[in-house]
Amino acid sequence: MSELISFLKSRIFFLNLGIAIFVVIAFFWGASLFLSSYTRHGEFVTLPDLSRLNVTKAEDTLLSLKLNYRIIDSSYDEKLPPRTVLNQNPYPGAHVKNGRNIYLYITSAVPPQVMVPDMADKASLRQAKRMLESVGLKLGKIINQNDQCSGCVLKQLYHDKPIVPGTMLPEGTAIDLVVGKGQDALSEDSLQ
Repeated sequence: MSELISFLKSRIFFLNLGIAIFVVIAFFWGASLFLSSYTRHGEFVTLPDLSRLNVTKAEDTLLSLKLNYRIIDSSYDEKLPPRTVLNQNPYPGAHVKNGRNIYLYITSAVPPQVMVPDMADKASLRQAKRMLESVGLKLGKIINQNDQCSGCVLKQLYHDKPIVPGTMLPEGTAIDLVVGKGQDALSEDSLQ
């Protein structure tokens, strides 16, 4: 035990302890400098709002800020022109570093295809409208025709021609419906 105490009081111990402390401090200081330069600590740009811009305009804006972009998803929106930015990640106003990937969600040029439901002789006008909306189609013209069933869908038309249920059409397409007037309408028409 006395040897240990005498070693801890010796000059060699203090010299080795000083060298170890210096090496540890130098290592952490060097690592801090390296990480600071590698991660460009404190250097950033503020991300602009790219929504409602054409992809080409958004690309020019991002390249001028030395940022990269990736289109990760698209969805159809009939109210916006094709290839318009809908959303971005990170959000507008975020602080990002040069070379960062900005992820864009854009509008597609082609609407998705949806299946025409079977409504003839199976649905009322109200049900048919809901069926069309549920698959992404629109109700076009309503053509009244004499029939015993009042408000019943008799035929479904696309460009004035019957359309077969299950046909694939672009989302947002209008389907015209031939709807029965009912028995009362038949009686009134026959009196005239």
